[in-house]
Amino acid sequence: MELIDDLIASFMNLTPFGYVRLLLDIYLVWIVIYLLLNLIKLNVRTMQLLKGVIFIAILHFLGRSLNLTGLRLLVSQVMNFGILAVIIIFQPEIRGALEQIGINAVKGDRKKDKTSIIDALCQSVEYLSKRRIGALIVVEKEVKLDEFISSSTVMDSQFSSELLNTIFVPTTPLHDGAVIIRGEHIYCAGAYLPLTTREDIDKELGTRHRAAIGASEITDSIILVVSEETGCMSIARNGRIVKFDVIEEFKEALRSYIK
Repeated sequence: MELIDDLIASFMNLTPFGYVRLLLDIYLVWIVIYLLLNLIKLNVRTMQLLKGVIFIAILHFLGRSLNLTGLRLLVSQVMNFGILAVIIIFQPEIRGALEQIGINAVKGDRKKDKTSIIDALCQSVEYLSKRRIGALIVVEKEVKLDEFISSSTVMDSQFSSELLNTIFVPTTPLHDGAVIIRGEHIYCAGAYLPLTTREDIDKELGTRHRAAIGASEITDSIILVVSEETGCMSIARNGRIVKFDVIEEFKEALRSYIK
């Protein structure tokens, strides 16, 4: 109560300029928190790091509250060297995050026209489906997939349905894996996605479909699948997968997902 009374007294004694400075201070702190939350959300590994930080904070709180000397000393050592370790281990993510802030600051919230990329994706999926060529295509959205890109072959090529079709030809080296679409580029090929561990998945679904569901469970990506056995087209998002037999229905669903 004394702290609240002191805060109220401080606010009452502020000058008009003091109120302006206080509002500016609150606004800047809000911006920093907002950017940090966005950076955490945009990367899978960063989200795992956040869980570790929360766990250490809980241990620190318990050690201080219950006066557990050994735990307090251990957590203190971890916190002393943890910041340096995080900077070294997550250096690529930190650099990418800072670059993303710079890009957003320059570009703002401009939305790109997605019509051409959707048309090209559907054209490619239809081509592969008719020839029963298996394919796994990931359309990256807000959550960055750097963790999966690290084991792939980076291409960073301008998107075209012809290039995408060529990648999945069974005789090519990169056909066995996922292609990740970032923006309007085929960013990489041959990426390996985590398989879902759910037991309620249809037993007839193969590795591509399970990988699509698994990736959609931990990211906001849209994953497109073409079955090698049946030529069936599927879209996975938010841990669910939907099959399509008609390209028009597939295109309509894809357009609603990619905004």
